[in-house]
Amino acid sequence: MHDKTRPGSPRRRRAALALTAAAVAVGMAAGVTALTVSAAAQPAGTPGSGLDPRITAIMDKPGYQHAQWGLLEVDSAGKVIHSMFPGQFFIPGSVTKLFSVSAALNVLGPGHRFTTPVYAVGQRHGTTLDGNLVLVGQGDPSLGGRTTPSGGIAYTNVDHGDANSLPGATLTPEDPLAGLDALARQVRAAGIRQVTGNVIVDDRLFGMSAMKPNPTPLMINDNLIDLLTSPSSGPGAPARLSWRPQVAPYQVTSSVRTVAAGRATDIAVSTSADGTRISVSGTIAANAQPVLRASDITDPAAFGRTAFIEAWPGPECR
Repeated sequence: MHDKTRPGSPRRRRAALALTAAAVAVGMAAGVTALTVSAAAQPAGTPGSGLDPRITAIMDKPGYQHAQWGLLEVDSAGKVIHSMFPGQFFIPGSVTKLFSVSAALNVLGPGHRFTTPVYAVGQRHGTTLDGNLVLVGQGDPSLGGRTTPSGGIAYTNVDHGDANSLPGATLTPEDPLAGLDALARQVRAAGIRQVTGNVIVDDRLFGMSAMKPNPTPLMINDNLIDLLTSPSSGPGAPARLSWRPQVAPYQVTSSVRTVAAGRATDIAVSTSADGTRISVSGTIAANAQPVLRASDITDPAAFGRTAFIEAWPGPECR
């Protein structure tokens, strides 16, 4: 298989990823089946009594000493499990995600697994498909990129999606291209080694262009390019840069310089109009920890198509 429109990409490096799910993790830790952050008169008893200690440990942090918490936890039969200011109005902010997560969990069930099918459209002649290979995006939020060896979902406290606005964003060790690599291996295992037609990504399932970040039917690495800058050995030297996932035609250049320990670390990211040329600039202190930044993948379907083609092993498929 050969991608005539996007030649010459380097083979991807394995890297990592992150997920902000502080609120989601808290909900899961408490065994929440339906969680509403709303609020009213505080019920009798100590605030937070009966909650999982991992939740109350967060609520009791000094930074929240002037905050007011509100929650309502109800089981599937409608029985109230926990209640704290359940009738008082709150501005939920990012905790809004709990509503959509709970709704999906209720409708799909805890055993639901997303699938991303690949169809061979045409005629098979031995190992050659005279036709098109069609990958259909069906909304898998991880496509293998967040899946741990035990089948769980990897995340860190500060998501790579917030790397440009919040300090301390980190990556997890999972490979964001693992899902596409697995699909490519399955196609090859099915006996298809060459495609005379085209590789097509069908991303028509849904579109939410007004949202940011924008969920798309095919979503690789949360539609982000991760850019990790580390200081070099001494002031004045170019900083080290690693980035992932490395897929053509995305190209990254860095002009970040290492400065003396204790000086300011200030790293910015700029992109070309189509988002495929990414520039990282600024300074990083010699004693600084690696700094993560991110750049949007502007065309997730085209990105996924190229990554899928690049995942094919064997010289006859390149």
